[in-house]
Amino acid sequence: MKTVVFGASGYLGSHTAEQLTLAGHDVLCVLRETSDSGFLETLPVEIARKDFNDIDALAEVIDAGCTVYNCVAETRMHLSDDQRRRVEIDLTARIFRAAQKAKAKRFVQLSTVMAYGFDRPPEPIDESFPPRPKYSYSRIACEREQLLMELVDGSDMELIILRPSNTLGKRDSSALPAMLQAHEKGNFAVIDGGEWRYSCMDARDVGRAMVHLHGIDVGDPEIFLVKGYDTSWLEVKEAMDEILDRKTKLVNIPKRAAMMIAWFMEVLYPKGKNPPLTRFSVEVLSTHTLFDDSKIRNTGFESRYDLMETLSDALDRPLPK
Repeated sequence: MKTVVFGASGYLGSHTAEQLTLAGHDVLCVLRETSDSGFLETLPVEIARKDFNDIDALAEVIDAGCTVYNCVAETRMHLSDDQRRRVEIDLTARIFRAAQKAKAKRFVQLSTVMAYGFDRPPEPIDESFPPRPKYSYSRIACEREQLLMELVDGSDMELIILRPSNTLGKRDSSALPAMLQAHEKGNFAVIDGGEWRYSCMDARDVGRAMVHLHGIDVGDPEIFLVKGYDTSWLEVKEAMDEILDRKTKLVNIPKRAAMMIAWFMEVLYPKGKNPPLTRFSVEVLSTHTLFDDSKIRNTGFESRYDLMETLSDALDRPLPK
């Protein structure tokens, strides 16, 4: 069936487009004129470049009855709220209205588990846990979800929101490259010991989950969590050491010191530039972040990849024998 992907030139958007093609769907990727389409051109997809400010131009490439996937995201951490809202809120609203105008059947929004903030219990939480956003990234993710709930009210279009856990995979431009760069220098940094447990998943499984949401039955708007496996930063270090056949030195940074460094970097770096460390990233690295995704699994979805398989694929290295 015809599917339309916005944000397909990005990290998880590209995995969504790829997995849709592997599942046999016809895929149209809608890009800005300036977007890099290098990877997408290796896939059997159609590419349309449109003015993202023009709702009519966006609507004309969406077929009635199709599924629209919105994967557009502002992934930079150090931004003003206004800068982040231009993509997360304003652009999302235009894409939704274009899908609505074209009479699309379903709108699938890629969101984030960071909507829950960091004031969480150490045990796994599910979709019923109330979001408690603290930083701009999480706060505006919640605003975007609320916006979509308001826009879909009274509409014939179905709405599904997917909150994937932390991801690792090919075409990641933030977390994995930073870890790899430090690993090549012989170091692996953790905060307060690195034993924090968190839910993680392969980016390919995020794409597979998005494909799965194309076919399930829904009535009211639905929110799903999804994860692949639970791990820790120490386990990630050990896995990278084994796959890359290089033992690294564990560098342990106290959380208080890390927060002070992050705050200083945020002051020094202008908005729009990515500091090597932010208070948000410190919280990610020093909080138990576990999720219960029974809801999506009860619809028939199963993740496929474990930590070693994820890193082996992402790093283009064979699995150790």
